[in-house]
Amino acid sequence: MKPTVEQALKEIERVVGAEHLLTDTATLSRYSVNMLATADILPAAVVRPTSTEELQQVLKIANTCKTPVWTLSGGQNRGYGMACAATPGTLIIDLKRMNRILEVNVELAYALVEPGVTFAQLYRYLRDNDIPLWMDVPSGSPEGSCLGNITERGAGYTPLGEKFLFSCGMEVVLADGQVLRTGTGTLPNSQTWQVFKWGYGPSLDGLFTQSNFGIVTKAGFWLMPRPPAYEPLAVTMDDPEAVYKAVEILRPLKLNMVIPNGACVTHVRKALGLTACWGEGKNILPRVGRRFDYPAETLKALKETYALGEWNFAGALYGLPETVRTYRGIVEDAFRSALPGCRFLSAEEQAASPYWRAREKAMRGEPLWEFDMSDWEGKAGALWISPVAPVTNEAVEQQIRIAEETYAKYGFHYAAELILGTGRDLHHIIWLLFDRSDAEERRRAELCEREMYDRYCEVGYLPYRTGLSTGDYLMRKLGPFRDICHDLKQLFDPNNILSPGKSGIDLANRS
Repeated sequence: MKPTVEQALKEIERVVGAEHLLTDTATLSRYSVNMLATADILPAAVVRPTSTEELQQVLKIANTCKTPVWTLSGGQNRGYGMACAATPGTLIIDLKRMNRILEVNVELAYALVEPGVTFAQLYRYLRDNDIPLWMDVPSGSPEGSCLGNITERGAGYTPLGEKFLFSCGMEVVLADGQVLRTGTGTLPNSQTWQVFKWGYGPSLDGLFTQSNFGIVTKAGFWLMPRPPAYEPLAVTMDDPEAVYKAVEILRPLKLNMVIPNGACVTHVRKALGLTACWGEGKNILPRVGRRFDYPAETLKALKETYALGEWNFAGALYGLPETVRTYRGIVEDAFRSALPGCRFLSAEEQAASPYWRAREKAMRGEPLWEFDMSDWEGKAGALWISPVAPVTNEAVEQQIRIAEETYAKYGFHYAAELILGTGRDLHHIIWLLFDRSDAEERRRAELCEREMYDRYCEVGYLPYRTGLSTGDYLMRKLGPFRDICHDLKQLFDPNNILSPGKSGIDLANRS
């Protein structure tokens, strides 16, 4: 007789206990909510294992019963899907109870954590134990998962902002319950698991990022020694065309590591949207609306209130005091010579603005404690569209033009930031905000998102991640790569139980 989901749940309950297998309506509803253009997606149940060993048993049962599961670490990816699965009727595996900080090595500056460890938790651990190391954080919730952000290849704002680049060593549970350790962790009692990325033979870590080939249960990543001096830089630019010169200014400063962190150039609309998430929502949202459709006079007043320009650069300097002073002079000279109308904000001006206060925290690895989108959820839709571009003004001009044209076509307003990673590439993070309760506007948002993907891919700009509803749409543009991803899925997970549909990888939808 073919095993059923009900049989799988009975067996899983014996593993985790009834209190950690949740099927009540309120819980399932909470795990169905997202901010995308799709409807809410109701799961079959939620299971909360507390260890790798429990997870192994859960997966063995799910694999035997061919019950699809969807894995969550923090469930905080608001613009990409939040805590729901890609398809209804899926068993959600919530890993928040696996929340041990397994090691922080002060001498070698690394951490090893489980999926449930949040940015807030790790920050407090470092602070409370007076450990002179800094971590990297994104612009989102302090309750986001450190490990989850690595496996999604998220970007942050310190010199360690390319999260996956600075990860080192994973433990992965495969669909059949087998445990794999990557890098030198394959050797029992390895002494170099978190310090040497590559190990021996093929490097497998990347296979388990933005994929559904296994569930990562431990991840190591590098931390940053607290520098002797740190100075945040805040530059406002009122000219709408200033972004193109800013890109040209920043490229050599990034390539030569004068500015070593994940620096960003942010449009005023997104700066206001971020400010609304960072503790000022009640003051801003009623005036600007969740879709940024505010009049020019309102925008002008908000710029003055929050010390913002049309474009806003945030970067930071780190090192010895004399090095920071020298680099400050280099950055000022570069900006003032190319953009004489730009303005460097003083420390006092930065401290008076919630936007710049949050930027200052993020660039030294402190989570944004004030983060709150509760006033948005259930009311506003939010999609993040994230094409990557070379750091040239020609590429940035082309990408912004595509976004502005496409948004105008569908009745939306451009709001974005450019995050400069290595100095060669940048992440163009574009917000698409809409009224999720309006079916017609939701339809326009979905069409707009897909046309953005079409236009960017046509001219060679691939987004670095997508939301739940568009993974397959984007993956189908990638030809043989899509075929190989499905070949790997067949190898690692022939029963197609692990997060089917993640990044458009689903054996049931292979053709």
